[in-house]
Amino acid sequence: MRLRIGLSKLIVAFAVMAILAGCGGNLPSWFGGEETPTLPDLPQIPDISQLPSLPGLPSELEQLPGLLNELGLPDLSQISGLPGLSDLPLIQTPPGGMVFNGPIERGLRVGDRVPGTGIQLAGVSEAGAEFTIDGMRSVRAVGDSLDYDGPWPGLPGATYNLRMRIYRASDQSVRAAGVHQLTVQGVQPVQTNARVNDATLRFPFTTGANLGGTFAGITYSYLGTDDRGAQIGGLPEGDYPYHKVGDSLSWAGNLRSDIQAEYNLRILMYNETGARVGGTVKLALPAQ
Repeated sequence: MRLRIGLSKLIVAFAVMAILAGCGGNLPSWFGGEETPTLPDLPQIPDISQLPSLPGLPSELEQLPGLLNELGLPDLSQISGLPGLSDLPLIQTPPGGMVFNGPIERGLRVGDRVPGTGIQLAGVSEAGAEFTIDGMRSVRAVGDSLDYDGPWPGLPGATYNLRMRIYRASDQSVRAAGVHQLTVQGVQPVQTNARVNDATLRFPFTTGANLGGTFAGITYSYLGTDDRGAQIGGLPEGDYPYHKVGDSLSWAGNLRSDIQAEYNLRILMYNETGARVGGTVKLALPAQ
């Protein structure tokens, strides 16, 4: 009889231990204890590959962190009908020159002029947004276009193209978005390390260099691959020359004596024959 009672107690003890183990060491409420609190679901980490698809944004740049902030762009992914690069004039890069293009968004208050153009917001009323375009009156509604093709005022050898549509209007302002393009002749970059504090235009930027060649628009060159990364030439004396894919690379200086530029780039790829870099460029142009 004692053996049977002892065996019964042992079975009950093992059962209680199993219950405790399954409950994380706490007794369930139906056993006189407290339930283990349920952990909340962890928030989902945003996937940077899901950046808004913007007109004029190179696909090889879509995963770069902070790209929209560097371009000064809001999320335009929910706005349909915006112009794309195919709406801009197709321009061959002039010898010794460069062509910059990409997405743009502008907020205009009454009295503001779109930089580089003859487009100025004169007022907003129930009839729509009243603009002065090349000295002529034009009333535009949400969805209407704002286009420009012509020389950049006060900047010889520079042509500007703009394709935007108005997507929002309030009592004293409008917002428009689309694409733009700047063609510059006679580019001769000189590094000065002077930052662009007041950018007139911002563009996404990609370029490549063959082995031993120089990247367009900057003074850096590609010297080949190494176990430590891509070897970049032309860096300031004492700078570490090796960069792996995703590493940042900055340059600031003058494209010409009258155009200041600042690049914020990353290494996109490199191999035995060449390399590509990409990111953003800010340009300071003469005021019109």
